[in-house]
Amino acid sequence: MTVSSPQEEETIRKAERQIRERLKMYEEKYAVTDVRDLLSMCVLQFATESNENEEKAGSVEQDVLSKLKAIEHALDTNT
Repeated sequence: MTVSSPQEEETIRKAERQIRERLKMYEEKYAVTDVRDLLSMCVLQFATESNENEEKAGSVEQDVLSKLKAIEHALDTNT
């Protein structure tokens, strides 16, 4: 992996910490010791969270666009 900036390095380090914390949590909570199983659980959780965040972002984007169109329409009718 090539790191091109200090910001990218910090992002990678943060992700690494999150992964290690999740692995530890799953290992303790479910008494799983197979690293592949733990990693699979982490990947599934992160992918699920990513999908949920994408859906929320799309919803927010649609709300903003709708409100901007309403403002534009109000401005057009008042001029």
